[in-house]
Amino acid sequence: MPHNETQNNKKSKGRLKFAGVLILIIILLGAVFGFSVIRGLPSVEDLENPNPELASLVYSEDGVLLHKFFLKNRTFVPLRSISKTTTAALIATEDVAFYDHWGVDVRRLVLAIGENIIKGRTRWHGASTITQQLAKNLFLTQERTVTRKVKELITAVELEKTYTKDEILALYLNTVYFGSGAYGIEAASRTYFSKPASQLTIAESATLIATLKNPTTYDPSKDPVSSLRRRNLIISLMEKEGFINAKQADRAKRTPIELHYTPVTHQGLAPYFTEYIRQTIKPSSMLEDINVYRDGLSIQTTLDSRMQQYAQQAVAEHLATLQADFDRSWTWDESLKLQLIKESARFKEMLEDGYSESETLSRLRADTPWLNNLLKDKTRIQVALVAIDPSNGHVKAWVGGSNFGPDDYRYQFDHVWQARRQPGSTFKPFVYTAAIDKGIPASYTVLNQPIAFRGANGSVWSPRNSDGSSGGMTTLRDAIARSLNQVTIRLAYEFLSPSEIISYARRMGIGSTMQPNLSIALGTSEVSPLELAGAFATFANNGVWNEPVSILKVEDKNGRVISETTPNSRFAIDPTTNYVMVSMLKGVVDRGTAVALRARYGFDLEAAGKTGTTQSMRDAWFAGFTPQLAAVIWTGFDDERIHFTSMEYGQGARAALPIWALFMKRCYADPALKLENRYFSMPDNIVAVPVGRSSNASDIYSNDVYVEYFTPKGFARYQSGEFSGRVNSSGVARTPRDSTVAPAYPQY
Repeated sequence: MPHNETQNNKKSKGRLKFAGVLILIIILLGAVFGFSVIRGLPSVEDLENPNPELASLVYSEDGVLLHKFFLKNRTFVPLRSISKTTTAALIATEDVAFYDHWGVDVRRLVLAIGENIIKGRTRWHGASTITQQLAKNLFLTQERTVTRKVKELITAVELEKTYTKDEILALYLNTVYFGSGAYGIEAASRTYFSKPASQLTIAESATLIATLKNPTTYDPSKDPVSSLRRRNLIISLMEKEGFINAKQADRAKRTPIELHYTPVTHQGLAPYFTEYIRQTIKPSSMLEDINVYRDGLSIQTTLDSRMQQYAQQAVAEHLATLQADFDRSWTWDESLKLQLIKESARFKEMLEDGYSESETLSRLRADTPWLNNLLKDKTRIQVALVAIDPSNGHVKAWVGGSNFGPDDYRYQFDHVWQARRQPGSTFKPFVYTAAIDKGIPASYTVLNQPIAFRGANGSVWSPRNSDGSSGGMTTLRDAIARSLNQVTIRLAYEFLSPSEIISYARRMGIGSTMQPNLSIALGTSEVSPLELAGAFATFANNGVWNEPVSILKVEDKNGRVISETTPNSRFAIDPTTNYVMVSMLKGVVDRGTAVALRARYGFDLEAAGKTGTTQSMRDAWFAGFTPQLAAVIWTGFDDERIHFTSMEYGQGARAALPIWALFMKRCYADPALKLENRYFSMPDNIVAVPVGRSSNASDIYSNDVYVEYFTPKGFARYQSGEFSGRVNSSGVARTPRDSTVAPAYPQY
């Protein structure tokens, strides 16, 4: 074989070998590329069950959206609940051939490929249909690479095989980001326009679709000029594609952008209540592995949005006056001011930074703005209001403080259920309930004089009436109406034990720890406003206690009930005992310490209640109820070293009762709430007898006669004359054998 031929054969074989290797490399690269594409594709199960993160929604009992819990603010709605102008704006802007292609618009794709090649782009641009964008949003990353684009094309085709066109539109509009933290059209509509997506107009739909191009640049709350320009372009496209006519387009373009902007940081109508709901649901084992922030729960609560508004209005109205009264009268003790500075975080930080204590104090005292802010925070009056439907325990209104700041967690402390304070005289009804249930008549008289209790260590405790007064024999009815400490303590000492008082309080709903000493009769053991409201609702409900309820049911995103509240109730006190107590608490309102409810605020409906003020006016209470609604109000300060300074404005009847009156009057004036003036239910076996106040005898001809109510047991003892003597008229008493008399502040 000639040499040249041999060389040619060698070259030919070399070229074939090179070509074979090249082909093998291409095949291998194609296989790797294909494998990487296939590996990143969603499974059939993923395609059939897309799972975007959905916000959980909290609703009031009357159907108002109160709040959302979310990582991404998204609420899924079907296409029928989205305005047709919105889908028209989307199609006109993003994919005019949407109903004609099978997931990929071939013509647009070819043009885009050519443009990308000509311009030498390394990142893919353009040609995405609505289906392709949905594929990217649901299953793929946002990177712009050829690999991701191929995955997007394949996934889009699979989506078209899995879903109808309308289902794809619904998925897209519920998935895409509209700016301002709003994911999905429903969240966007409520964020920007405070309305459901079904009610969007042409102009509003175009405004929202405009944000899809760039959620920051075209956010109407941040850049209304750019948003308007983009919106009008979209309206022109809608007209061009025949979705609207020229007249509609012209009118829509001339419509200004009118936002009702509610950013996702907004705390909603009842922030303390919805935070309580979150903390109640989050650790709940009954929700299994469901995530309240991602799984689109629907949480139905008992709150009434109208009552909640009235509660917040009443609180704001009265606290403004109360704070002004306090600010005028409060003077700072220098030693307390110094102590507060030392307790501040800034003081501790400066010590850690190496400043001496004296230098730190000097600098902070000289920093007037900082010091004034510290002292102002300490003297901010706090409040708790909780209202309950006595018939079922449903919480209807809830205000946990004077301010709920999203960035200031000091004021997210909820005084309705997290705070426990001495209830003072609002606890006395439990003492009188125990006495009435034992058969002691409300007309029984007790000496209204001080009594001293000598403790084991020789200390003496002698509670006095709030105004320092004393008197003669006083009926139980008058004693509770006037909130007389001396009568209450004598009654408890002679006829009751602390353990009995605690037992009645427990049966009626007080769950907090209570100290078994005689001072408990004056409300020295701390309780929460929520449990006190539940207890007073028992009086309004004929002696039946209902556990306070805030959540009715929880549904998943498909409407399946995953949790439903089971009512918890019990017979707490005998109905006849209950009615006698209700009549006594009506006396508090009609002629006692709460008479301002009638005289000053003109609340002339059937009502009963009890005022309470604790030592040094640290706490002011009013617990009141009608046959249809019970509410407890507390006002005071987070730091108990701060307190009201005068009974002129700081007692329960002045600092708390006005809020109750303002709230109740608004509720009963609203016909939509269907509240009406009803009378408390009287059991058939109640005995009603005309009684003379001064003589304590049945005398219908007396100038001072009222109708006294008796339980059957109480009437029998009344007739027998068993309770005709005085209760412990001596001035000094030993400690009851089953209790201790702890040093305690007198309550009134």
